[in-house]
This record gives sequence, structure tokens and C-alpha cells, in this order.
Amino acid sequence: MEPMKICPLCAESIKLEAVVCRYCHNNIVLSAKEQKGTYVKVCLKAGEKIYYGDIFVPSHLYRLSNVINDARHFVPVVNTREETSTTEIQVGFLAINKSAIEWVRLLEKEHDDGEGAKSSRTLE
Repeated sequence: MEPMKICPLCAESIKLEAVVCRYCHNNIVLSAKEQKGTYVKVCLKAGEKIYYGDIFVPSHLYRLSNVINDARHFVPVVNTREETSTTEIQVGFLAINKSAIEWVRLLEKEHDDGEGAKSSRTLE
């Protein structure tokens, strides 16, 4: 059996020599702390489900649309929550197939409404 290591982003087992994770396409050589860029809060619909989470936009791609339209087949979403009819389910990490994404909305950062409840608003 080949020696394996764990991807720091999606926690899948990958070959020790891997430079890029075969599951989430994370660059293993550059840890998330070393990569320059920002996380963008989004709401997206994939199939019949709606998800809220953060997508990392590397500085060399400049904006979210470039991440959605790059050559990778999956988009990694962290801090993911799935919206259901009655509640939200905490998912954590999710790699979504780009061909399944129907739409993506940018969200503002969560803000406190003064009563302890947090909400997000869609950027127009």
C-alpha cells in the first residue's frame, strides 16, 4: 500500500507525493495560510438544494466568476449550511460539481441586527 496523507481542506486520503488534491483540487504545496486571496460569502443553488457558505477566491483569479468558470470541475465551499424548509443543516465542507450549479449570489458579511440575531443580505 502506498503512503498516504490527508488533504488539509477536505480531509480525504491522497498520495504522499500529491501536489493537488484529487477530490477538492486544493493545492497541497501551498497551505491555505500561504495562498493569497479572500473568502467570499455566497448563496448558491445546486440541484434542488440551496447552500450558504464561503468560497476561496485566490488573488490571481481576482473575482468569484473566475473561480466558477475556471477549468476545475468542482467548487470547494467551506462553512457550508444547507437550507431546508424548516431549518438549516450545518454541512461544513462541500465540493459542488460546477455543472450542477444553477445560480450563485454574493452575500454581505453577516451583521448583528442589535437583538443578537445574525442575518445576511444579498448584494445588489
